[in-house]
Amino acid sequence: MRAAHRVLACVGSGPDAAKVVRSAHELARTLGVEWIAAHVERPVSFGRDDSQRISESLRLAEQLGAEVARLSGANPAQEILRYAHERDVARVLVGRSARPRWVRLFRPLFLERLLAGTPPVDVYVVSMRGEDAPVRFKRRFDWRGLAAATVATSLTTVFVLTAFGQTHVSDAVMLYVLSVVLVSLRYGQTAALAAALLGVGALDFIFVEPYFSLTVADPRDAVTLAVMFVVALVIASLTKRVRDQAEAARSREVRTAALYAMSRELAGTTGIDTMLRIAARHMHDAFACSVAVLLPEGAGLQSAVHSPRTFKIDDQDRRVAEWVWQNERAAGWGTEEFSSAQALFLLLRGSRGKVGILALKPPSKRPIDAGLLQLVRTFAAQFGSALERGQLAEAAHHAEVQIETERLRSSLLSAVSHDLRTPLGVITGATSTLLQDEQYLDPEARRELLESAHEEAVRLNRLVGNLLDMTRVASGALRPKKEWHPLDEIVGVALNRLEERLAGREVAVALPPDLPPLPIDAVLIEQVLINLLENALKYTPPGSPIAIAAATAGAGIQIDVCDRGPGVLERERTLIFDKFYRSKPDVSDGGAGLGLAICRGVVEAHGGRIWVEPRAGGGASFRFWLPMEGVPPLSGEAWPQTA
Repeated sequence: MRAAHRVLACVGSGPDAAKVVRSAHELARTLGVEWIAAHVERPVSFGRDDSQRISESLRLAEQLGAEVARLSGANPAQEILRYAHERDVARVLVGRSARPRWVRLFRPLFLERLLAGTPPVDVYVVSMRGEDAPVRFKRRFDWRGLAAATVATSLTTVFVLTAFGQTHVSDAVMLYVLSVVLVSLRYGQTAALAAALLGVGALDFIFVEPYFSLTVADPRDAVTLAVMFVVALVIASLTKRVRDQAEAARSREVRTAALYAMSRELAGTTGIDTMLRIAARHMHDAFACSVAVLLPEGAGLQSAVHSPRTFKIDDQDRRVAEWVWQNERAAGWGTEEFSSAQALFLLLRGSRGKVGILALKPPSKRPIDAGLLQLVRTFAAQFGSALERGQLAEAAHHAEVQIETERLRSSLLSAVSHDLRTPLGVITGATSTLLQDEQYLDPEARRELLESAHEEAVRLNRLVGNLLDMTRVASGALRPKKEWHPLDEIVGVALNRLEERLAGREVAVALPPDLPPLPIDAVLIEQVLINLLENALKYTPPGSPIAIAAATAGAGIQIDVCDRGPGVLERERTLIFDKFYRSKPDVSDGGAGLGLAICRGVVEAHGGRIWVEPRAGGGASFRFWLPMEGVPPLSGEAWPQTA
């Protein structure tokens, strides 16, 4: 299909607009080409019937498959020719105007202007076939405008008589023209015309000789009155044109700003629920409509927005939405399909296909014009793209969670297959030897076997405990029960529990005597200290010293566990706190790589942070910081539980 074969239908405010649209549709279908329905908005006022006829004609064209274009310009014929040239239109269809002859004397027909422009297109005139009788322009009489014109003229007359008298005709002319401009700004062209007529009459009756008579004795005064009337009309027309253009620009600006604001907020959002609330808010503000969004769920569509701007979807609305989902066409308010429905239903699309249904319910069943419908479609297109992006982000996150779950399962199976089987093998071997060869074993050998079985059982118990603790941390079930505790007591309990394993090690404890108590879960913080001490025992040479220190730091307390081992490489300082990460996998009794991960989970659950730094003189310093929340109790008072 060549673009130069397009057909353009000119949609005006006359009764032939629908006939032009249907004729263009028939011609385009016969030729097998694309077609466009265009309307040129001029800076003049249309009656309510005219505006409704234009909107209905453009909506009909859109339903028949046309591309709808709204243009603007003071000369509609030139605007149509320019647009036809830009879009490579070959045929233009226009209606035959039925305006009275006296109107044509002052304003040429649109068809005449179009042909005068020597268009490089074929122009087709659509006849009404006997229905082209002169149109009777029905205008609603504006009593307020007439009253305003009368009041403005009266006030101007009183002011001129009071300030200048009857002899200053030129001053009176300028003030009457000013009153026409003011009336035109507020009440439009009809009121301005009335103000001009009343001003000319008042000027002739009061300020032109003979006074108090409509007779004009001096021809120069007649010219003055005529010029005043023409100038007043021209100024009123220009003022009305500027006001209409300003109102149109302001309306476009408001809608464009609303579209931009919604697009900007949606661009910075990834959650679908947040996207739905943002779109509902902006569309409610832009169109003064209640908003509902239905997303596919299972075998049907489910309402996905719940806010004060949302209306309840009933069974009839759900049937309309399902029809739109199946047929991929708009339905409901302002369309031919399900026109009795309470809302307009539009299909939300993304680059990959259908993503949902948008429903807009107006507060009253008012007509919807083609321009508003086109803007609604633009909002829907932006929202559909953002919604698809959110769905893809959620799918990617779900896939990432699944990958992480599989990785965690694989690591857990690896830990079970190796770290659990080793102590179980030792325990099984020792106990089977004791059972089978009890009579051949001396007391010393029996003791060694029992000690080996006991050590491996303790190791197995510690490993299972770490796995359970890691499960609590990963699932978010870890909830510290904070109470006020002195740090020296917790350090003492941790050292007592590791007393046998710390034998032969120098442990230096440096805790300030004025260190305040901490709002912590004593059992969990004790486990953090035990894990850090066990980490030092595993990865430092036997007999090397260990140091424990604490000090206030900002709005909390910092605790250090330092060793004199090989230290931690810089690239491992963040990885070392990950699950199942081991700095040296070949180290005996290296565990499953969960101890430091549990430490990080516990500390972060308390609102703190944990990290590792190189120690001066060699080794590593594992440090964690815990916040001070609330005011510690005074000495002798009960230490209450904190939140």
